[in-house]
Amino acid sequence: MTIADVAKLAGVSNGTVSRFNHEPERVSPATRDKIQAAIETLGYSPNILARNFRTGSTGVILVLTSGIGDPFYGDVISGIGRVARSKGYTVRIEELYDGTPLSSNDLSSFISSRQADGIVVLGSPWPFRHSERDAGDASYAIVVCGETSDPELARYPRFQIDGRSAAHEMTRYLIGQGHYQIGFLGVAGATVPLVERENGYKLAMKEANIELSPDWIADAGVTIEEARRATTALLHTQKKPTAIICATDDIALAAMAEIHAQGLVVPRDICVTGFDDTRYAAIANPPLTTVAQPREQIGENAVYKLIDMMNNKPAPLREEQRQYILPHRIILRGSSQVLAGKT
Repeated sequence: MTIADVAKLAGVSNGTVSRFNHEPERVSPATRDKIQAAIETLGYSPNILARNFRTGSTGVILVLTSGIGDPFYGDVISGIGRVARSKGYTVRIEELYDGTPLSSNDLSSFISSRQADGIVVLGSPWPFRHSERDAGDASYAIVVCGETSDPELARYPRFQIDGRSAAHEMTRYLIGQGHYQIGFLGVAGATVPLVERENGYKLAMKEANIELSPDWIADAGVTIEEARRATTALLHTQKKPTAIICATDDIALAAMAEIHAQGLVVPRDICVTGFDDTRYAAIANPPLTTVAQPREQIGENAVYKLIDMMNNKPAPLREEQRQYILPHRIILRGSSQVLAGKT
């Protein structure tokens, strides 16, 4: 099958099909639907090798991550791969382990050495630095998926939710359920995204004129054991919380395990909420109330933007153009609601 076959079936010109393959944003949604339907009917795929040879591109999108097994970023990568494949790109995943600072030279070298046409960075927890040479240049074909605490990566387009707003909404929900003693399990010295979740919690408590007890905020650390110890500390405060908001689902699952180990019942004795809606949240005992992020959509939108940058080489973006906020959802499950038949 050729472009001409697709164009004939879709009732458009060859040039329109070509634009669909390379600059889909220049094609109207109705025409895109016609072309996509024709492509699926004919089983057409572009001659990627010929295109790459003609344009001097690699046809590769590089994904950088420090945790390939992270269920959150696993779904983001699924979204990245889906769009990349539909546009004729191959996805290459690089997992970084040692925490060595990345520089913009490191990233741009992948492009300049033709190892990749563009780079997606997954919410980098590792340090990043710019060299003096490129301090004024943000034109690399790089985008960021998820919240990042690195001010250097804030130079590039990034796709995320508003963690502060989401935590604020979750706290307001619990207050509306009649909870006035609400604890927060975060991570001391955490990255900016987790700090913003804690800030959203504090703001909602302040707005409700609830005086925060210092004992209600505990450091859950980075291991299950640390999270369980922090939960125990909350359970033994003078004013024991009736609900606990956790900065991540992993912390929330550890907290529920410790609560049950101490002979208490979630949510009858204490409610628990998480953040991220990872794959284990829905099958926890009880199922976990949490904040859902549109993980696959984050990956999809990032690749659309990346391809646009690779094709058009835009000028450096202003701050208000760099951050793309996607909607979150509060998923209400049994961990924050007294189940039917329970008192």
